[in-house]
Order: sequence, then C-alpha cells, then structure tokens
Amino acid sequence: MDRTACVDVPALPLQLLISRHPGWIDRPAAVLDHDKPQGLILWVNKSARRRGVLPGMKYAAGLALASDLRGAEISTAEITEGVATLTELLRRFTPEVEPSQKHPGIFWLDASGLQPLYASLEDWADAVRRHLRGSGFHCRVVVGFTRFGTYATARAGVGGSNPRRGVKVFPDATTERKAARRVPLRRLEIDPELRDVLGKLGIHTVGAFSGLPEAGIRKRFGPEAHRLYRHATGDLALPLQPQPAARPLARHLDLESPETDAHRLLFLIKHSLDPLLETLATRQEALTAIEIRLRLETGVGKPRQERTEQIRSAAPTLDVRQILNLIHLRFESHELPSGVTEVDLVITSARASREQLRLFRQQSRRDLQAANRALARVRAEFGERSVVRARLADGHLPEARFVWQPLEHVARPAPKRAEIRPLVRRLLARPRRLPSRPRHEPDGWLLRGADHGQVVQQLGPHVVSGGWWRTPIHREYYFARTRDDGWSWVYYDRRRRRWFLHGEIE
Repeated sequence: MDRTACVDVPALPLQLLISRHPGWIDRPAAVLDHDKPQGLILWVNKSARRRGVLPGMKYAAGLALASDLRGAEISTAEITEGVATLTELLRRFTPEVEPSQKHPGIFWLDASGLQPLYASLEDWADAVRRHLRGSGFHCRVVVGFTRFGTYATARAGVGGSNPRRGVKVFPDATTERKAARRVPLRRLEIDPELRDVLGKLGIHTVGAFSGLPEAGIRKRFGPEAHRLYRHATGDLALPLQPQPAARPLARHLDLESPETDAHRLLFLIKHSLDPLLETLATRQEALTAIEIRLRLETGVGKPRQERTEQIRSAAPTLDVRQILNLIHLRFESHELPSGVTEVDLVITSARASREQLRLFRQQSRRDLQAANRALARVRAEFGERSVVRARLADGHLPEARFVWQPLEHVARPAPKRAEIRPLVRRLLARPRRLPSRPRHEPDGWLLRGADHGQVVQQLGPHVVSGGWWRTPIHREYYFARTRDDGWSWVYYDRRRRRWFLHGEIE
C-alpha cells in the first residue's frame, strides 16, 4: 500500500527570522507585516508568548508588554526561498516532494518503497527530522496513508510517550482516520471567522465537523469550508503532486579543429557560460560549481581520452569574471596533453539572493540605449514600419488575433520561470497551400515531403467557422506529427476543398 508522509515546519517565517538573527533565539521575537509601531504581529516565539505577546497585536502593544521585543519583516521572496531550500533538503530522502502552495512549511512526501533502505518507516521519518534539525529547522514528521490525515495530525503535534519526539507513524488507515478526527479545528490553518462560527455551534474537532450534513456546508459556510469538509471526509483525496526537480544546466561544444591553446579554449567557454548564467538568473539561482569535461584528440586505434575539471566557487555567484578567473587558474596549472575536440559544461546551482540577482542585472552588458540607437537607424533607412512588435488583438481567425505595431523603445526582458516549457506555434504570414491529399495513401500522408516522413498522428479536428459578415469561413484544424517528430498545424478549407499549412510547432 502507498504511504504518504507530511512534514510540518511550524511557523516557517518565524524560524527564518531566528536563523537570520541567531541572537534573538532566547529573547522575545516576532514576525511583523510592517516594521513600524503600528505593524501587525504575525508570529511570536515562546519567550514573547510568555510575556503576553500574541499574534494579531500591534507591534507597539507588544513593546508595551515586552520592552525587549525584537521584530522584523520576512518578505514573500524569503519565504519562497526557504520553501525551496527545504524542498531540496527533503529530496535527499525521497524524489517526490510536494510543497503546499497555500501553507508554506507544509510538505507531502512519497514514503512508499523505502523499506529496503531503512529498517522501518520510523527510522526514515526520524532521519528526516534529524536532517532538518541539523539544517536549523524544527519540524514534525507524520507517516500515514492520506494527505489530510497526515496533515491534520502533524498540525496537532506529535510526541507524547514516543521517545522520538516529533515523529509519528500510523500502522493502518483506520488508526490514522481516528487520530485525524480528534484534531481540534483551532490547530488547522482555517479562516478564523469560520472557526469561531463553528465554535459557537459546539463544533471544535475535525470529527464533529465531518459529521455535519454535506448539503448545507457550501450554502452556510462557503466554498473554502466545503473544500475542507471534502478533505476531512475523504471525498477529495488528491494524489501526490510532486514538484519537479530542476535539471542541471549543461552545454556541449564541438570544436572544428583540436584546440591546444588554453586562452582560446577559455574564450570559447566564456561564450557558452554567458547564456547559462542568464538562464540561472531567470531561475533565481546562482552557480556553486562547474564541471568541465574535455575530450582530447587521440591517434588512430587508441582509446578515447577524457579529462574532467571540477571547479567550486567560494559562494553562489553570477559573476562571470570570477568564474572565468577560477577556470583560468585551473587551466594554467594543468597543461593539456593534446588538443581538445569536445567540451561539456555542467553547472551545479543554488538559490540566489536578491542582491546577487540585482547585481547581475546591473552588470548586464546589454546596452538598451545602443539598441534603441540601432533601431532608430533602421527606421531612418527603411521606414517607420520596419521595426514592429506583435500585440494581441480580438479576432475571429487565428491570423487576426494579433497585429503589428511600431516599436519605439527596447525594454529589458522579464521572463517568468515555467515548470513546463511551453510549446511555440509559429504562424505563416499567409497559409501555404498543400498538395491535394490522395484518397488512398499507400505510404501515408507525406505532408512535408519524403524527407520528414509520413504523418503518424493527428489531433483534431478543431473547427473555425463563421465570417458571415464578410466571407463565410469553414476550416478544420489539425495538429499533425510526422515521422521525424515534427508537428505541423494544418487545416482543411471546406469551401475551397484544399489543405493548407498554417504554422509549425516548436
């Protein structure tokens, strides 16, 4: 049976604050929404709670109760960075880790199939807890069978008579379900208004809440309460949705002729390193190490020779000059026995700080003013409409859903990180007429000629029709994949009885 684990890092922003200011660990400390006297207190440590400082108070009111109260803000970027750090720490124990998008500090892990590596699930859970503890994070680990059951019991706190305080493993699903039903609603991160309304009705536990009739939950308490109800009753048992691990960046170079000069080789590496660092910056990461694999020239009949250089930086960096200096020192200290024919670069990265990302953008060699001057010269020679950019527009046909407008100034790109690389559909300015499709195709439909092979898969039709206000249109669009794994976007025009190529997919 599949096993699911929940790791709860309670009050993650408060733990990040203490890690930033270790001297506050024994003093009253609080996380604020704004570092001002009227700022709201969001989280407090035990020392502050003993003095009567509670979340929801103003910072000034907290200072009146504890004059030595320390407070600071924790930005969303810092919380996101902390979640990413914890995700990487947990991947050492299982490849499938899902951080909660709604509650930072909650993680679900796939705990199935670990028995050959650990004597028991208790040993595995305790190893997770001790590893995070060694990295400066206090956590609770619960191993069970469902997302909600492990989450609820982890939020309620585990320990008791168990010598491994902070670890709980349920032997069966029934025991987990009974434990989850006993969890007080105040332990869960739910809307305070909903919690207070349920408290007035005498409903204080998950079991009492899940015992209510479902028909009136959404109507009386809203969609969030209904979603919580479905989680508690097991009607909304979502599968684990692990966050994919970022693949290490790599680049391969084939040299036209064997290279023996270290300076020229360094120049070639620099040209490949620049785009890699830009990709790291878009991921909000920085380089920690670079592995350079050199394939050396060999004689006829001799085995292939390879040489690997591992270079580490003192700290994560996006400074290309610092990295090239380290590579240059390594190449100077080790002479090349023969010419290099191939080069592979593999980068190991870590989360970058905001200062590193800001410095990287400031040090970028892209001169926007020079680009604008160059575009002005192009416009002066070829006309104002020679430099344009695409803008989305409302239109019925695909070719009418964007227009070209003049580009006045070049702006610095601001790409967003995408977990799944999107496909790009490139449209032709005018659909290209295709040869008539034979009624009988003994060799398959040769859409793009014999070089690309026959069509092996079609998705469609997707009908686009209308245009009665001008010219009636009836197109049946298909995505067609040829034998060489190339995708084309084609349509059949019912009025003309012809096939057309409208674009390609990259």
